[in-house]
Amino acid sequence: MPQRRRRRERTLEEFLSWLLGPSSQRAADSAGDARALRKRIAWCWRIRPRIAPPDARRHTVMADGTYMGHGWCLIIAIDGQTGEVLDWQWCAHESKAAYLTLFSRLPAPDVLIADGLRGAEAACTQAWPGTRIQRCLVHVQRNTRTDLTSRPRLQAGRELKRLSDGLTSVETAGQAVRWGEALNAWHERWKDFIAERMCLFNRKWAV
Repeated sequence: MPQRRRRRERTLEEFLSWLLGPSSQRAADSAGDARALRKRIAWCWRIRPRIAPPDARRHTVMADGTYMGHGWCLIIAIDGQTGEVLDWQWCAHESKAAYLTLFSRLPAPDVLIADGLRGAEAACTQAWPGTRIQRCLVHVQRNTRTDLTSRPRLQAGRELKRLSDGLTSVETAGQAVRWGEALNAWHERWKDFIAERMCLFNRKWAV
C-alpha cells in the first residue's frame, strides 16, 4: 500500500508538472511516449480539489469568471490582499444566481472587487448587504482601451487614456483624490465635445 501511494504521488507530481509547465505531452514523458503519459495520468483528471470554507471575515474579496470550452464558466473568489483562493462556482454564465450561490458560502467581506457586471453586484447586495463594491481597475483599463483603442487619434481620447493608464498606480487616498480631480477636469475641458452627436446611416444617434 505505501509503495502504491508513493507511485501515485509521483504520477500526480508528473501530471501537475506537465499541466502547469511549458512541455508537450511527448516531452513530459521520460520515454517520449505521449500516449503512455495520457494513460498514466488519466486518473488525475478525476481529482476534485477541496478547500475548507473560510471562517474569518476578509477585508477584500475579488470575484471574477473565466470562460472555458464546452459552455462552462468558472467563477473564482480570492482574498484581495493575499491572493488565496477562497471558493469557486461552476456555471454556464456569470449570472446573479451563480454569484449568489458562491457568495452564500463566504463570510461577508468589507469590500467586493468585481468587474462591474450586474450579476455580481446584485448578488453582493442580496448576500452581503453591508459590503461595499469596488470596480476592478484592471477591467476599467481594459474596457477603456477597447473603447479608445491603444492609440487614440483625438486629443480628448489620448488624455483620457493617460488617465486610465494611471489608475493602477493609485495606492493612497491622496492619489485617489488627485486622480478624481484630474478626471473631473477632463470632463469639464471636453464637455462640449462629449455632448456632440452624429447621425449614423441607420438614422440612429451616436455619441
